[in-house]
Amino acid sequence: MNIKKIILSVFVSSAFWGYAQAQSVDDAVTFSKDGNPASARIKGMGNVQTSLGGDISAINGNPAGLGFFSRSDISITLDYLRNSNKADFLGTNSNSSKGNFGISQAGIVFNFPSRNQIGGYAGWQNVNVGISYNKKHNFNNSIIYSGVNKETSFVNNLTDIMDYDKNFESDFYNSYLVEEFADATKGYFPLAVEFDDKDQINDVLTKGSHNTTAIAFGGNYNNKFYIGGTLGLSFFKYEKSKIFEENGLTKLAVDVAKHNPDSEFADPTSADYIKFGDKSYQLLDDYSQISEGSGVDFKLGMIYKPTTDWNIGLTITTPTLLSITETTNAFTDVSFFPDMNSNSSFYTYESDMYSSDEDYNIATPWKFALGATKFFNRGLLSAEMEYLTYNTIRYSNPSRFSSYQGINNTLKDELKGAINVRVGGEYLLTNTISGRAGFNYLGNPYKYSEESNMSGSVGLGFKLSNSIYADIALVHQVNTFSVSPYKLSNFWHDSGSFEPIADLNLRRTNAMFTIGAKF
Repeated sequence: MNIKKIILSVFVSSAFWGYAQAQSVDDAVTFSKDGNPASARIKGMGNVQTSLGGDISAINGNPAGLGFFSRSDISITLDYLRNSNKADFLGTNSNSSKGNFGISQAGIVFNFPSRNQIGGYAGWQNVNVGISYNKKHNFNNSIIYSGVNKETSFVNNLTDIMDYDKNFESDFYNSYLVEEFADATKGYFPLAVEFDDKDQINDVLTKGSHNTTAIAFGGNYNNKFYIGGTLGLSFFKYEKSKIFEENGLTKLAVDVAKHNPDSEFADPTSADYIKFGDKSYQLLDDYSQISEGSGVDFKLGMIYKPTTDWNIGLTITTPTLLSITETTNAFTDVSFFPDMNSNSSFYTYESDMYSSDEDYNIATPWKFALGATKFFNRGLLSAEMEYLTYNTIRYSNPSRFSSYQGINNTLKDELKGAINVRVGGEYLLTNTISGRAGFNYLGNPYKYSEESNMSGSVGLGFKLSNSIYADIALVHQVNTFSVSPYKLSNFWHDSGSFEPIADLNLRRTNAMFTIGAKF
């Protein structure tokens, strides 16, 4: 097995114990994700925004699209997000779900026609200004999976931590779940039985969102060339909690003796073995994280009409420079029982609380998008391609520059640029009702993992009066990939022991409703 094929993602917590910083590759990707917020109209068409104008989504999409407005516009978009997740962990299937209501977008566009537009002359027709609130990414989710592991123990992971964290080494040695190898240079090995049934459960809950407030301008030159810019101010809060549980047995004396014949646990007559050898245990590893931050980015957009029935659009989005304050807490509890059928523990170990508070910066990817739209008598088709430079994500802190070189080298090595493709269309069913549909393919930012991420959408638009409109959309996204609940070092890999794998199928269904008015 090539362990680089596995995403060691948000579910890994203890791997970061002993460090003042808890930054990871997965957090870098999570904080960089942009769902390209939009109105229900645009979402129903597959979220194609690069070469379309005249929708309030242009504020956060392609600001050049603001130049298409001939009237001012105000709207709000409400949504309901439902996560329905499936997992296959060690042959056991699990399900979890979580849903929530929210506001995904609200904004206003002010139309400022020029004298040329009013008089019917060539030149600049307008310079419009838009302000909006957008939910870039919704972090709310719940993932639970469980299974029976017959190959490794979570304690293997904890012995790795003991090798590089002396505080944790002296702490966890008192858990009665680890012992030194006879050759002390090899570190520690688990007293938990590795090659026998162990019930393992991983419960991960994430909350929060990444939101932006944007101000944009867009101009129309001679109804042929449109240009605009957006200044985005980001605000986000991300909360993550992980509880990993393992239930198993401790080793027999003869099995301990294979690694350290001089250990007290290798002597069946010793007090330590009589009390803790061949007993049942329950291990609970708890990790929590709160990350809050703000940032700024800029977007430049252009749309050109080579003919009246074609639009060609381009957008360039700078990295968002996020300033983040992060707090993490982690601890491990172990309870011992006389046997697997007992509910009454005779000894409980509680580790120290491992906490960190840190301020740092992260620069998200550059984003480039190119799109084209073809208009027909009663509708349109639009397609676009978007490229994100995930391998340019970087952590930083001016006062601790060198401490981020390791994680930044890992980001460069494990991430790559990703291409997103979106297609969609709209058809005028009647003079007041429009039908919409679209499809998205989202590229994989990881070099060494296999991931599939696609979505489909449908929608309807209603012209309620000359000034009031309403839109509805339904977007269904399917994301499949593999993760491991903990990471093992090369020492265990060389011994033929590897992390257990969970195959995840995450499904997101988003129902949206937009109500707006032109004035």
